[in-house]
Amino acid sequence: MLYQYHCACCEKVVTSNQKACHECGSQNIRTPYGFWLFCILACLIAAITFKLVHVYLKDHQSVPVQQSFLDSLNQSNKNTH
Repeated sequence: MLYQYHCACCEKVVTSNQKACHECGSQNIRTPYGFWLFCILACLIAAITFKLVHVYLKDHQSVPVQQSFLDSLNQSNKNTH
């Protein structure tokens, strides 16, 4: 069996329906899905953070303003006077 429940005290393998370890009597049984749940949540948080940073940077990106032809003519007239 690939995914097994373990006693948190003595690391013995227990079945999923046992409420206590048959070796030490501990009721602290660790599930095999905790690590996978942690990985999925960590990836989800990383993806959300990446998307928020992407949206923030896109929203606050400075857009260069192109100077119009009339503005450049007015500026050159001011420089000559």
